[in-house]
Amino acid sequence: MLTASFLSLLITAAPAPEQGWLNNYAKATERAATEKKDLFIVFEENRELADALADAQVAKQLKKLVCLRLPVSYQHDGKKLLDYPALADMGGKPGLAIVSMHDEKLPSHYQVISAHPLVPSRYRWVPAYGAEQVRIILDLPARATLGQRSMIYAVRVHPEEPRSVEGECHPAFLAHAESHSRRQASMQRQHHADLIAASNRISAEAGIGLGGASEVVAESWGRFVGGENVLEAAFSCIDAWRHSSGHWSAVSGQQRYFGYDIAQGGNGTWYATGIFAR
Repeated sequence: MLTASFLSLLITAAPAPEQGWLNNYAKATERAATEKKDLFIVFEENRELADALADAQVAKQLKKLVCLRLPVSYQHDGKKLLDYPALADMGGKPGLAIVSMHDEKLPSHYQVISAHPLVPSRYRWVPAYGAEQVRIILDLPARATLGQRSMIYAVRVHPEEPRSVEGECHPAFLAHAESHSRRQASMQRQHHADLIAASNRISAEAGIGLGGASEVVAESWGRFVGGENVLEAAFSCIDAWRHSSGHWSAVSGQQRYFGYDIAQGGNGTWYATGIFAR
């Protein structure tokens, strides 16, 4: 049974891959584990990402990963690979996914940390996937989770180029964003944390002096037919912040440290948190 852990996944061989690309999951996983590199998987029907992957900067970034190319129709144990729960956020579509395998101490080890199906967003400002977007995905914080990376990606591709993500994505800020997003999701209610307590805790954990922290929260629409995957929910929350001058001031402003995350409640709604310090 396929779970969020990919280590035991075995798939049959596909046609011979291009130079530098593998087409056997077992071999790719073994190499990634041995070399302590994340696993980059491309699912394709008609070589949709061929031009983006041929970009010189993308090719340079991919040298840091183990790369695997598979057709969308690939079967595992008589079932389409993309239909397994671990890849639910791909929606069965062509696109790319990244599995964290570079550090066994991370909670996200052997977990999907990026899921980008090639489907249009409801939000017109979201760009289609090209070389620039793939470069952004490959440059996301390697220690961050799927929710955290999805939120940071959504901020980075916004056409107004919010500056909060130009700061340091600090582990203590990610931890707060994760815990508060989960708290909101468990309560199924959008609300702020106690910022004074949060600021003191983050300062102590990080060993840095903070003059204070600011926080933004949001909830996705969440009730569309078929629901939202994590990335579309992230776009939804960024869009909500854009329509609030106070929230957008924090998201778009220059920050010294930042952290983002998003979590889904039992009601299908996603709850996001952004935490910052100048």
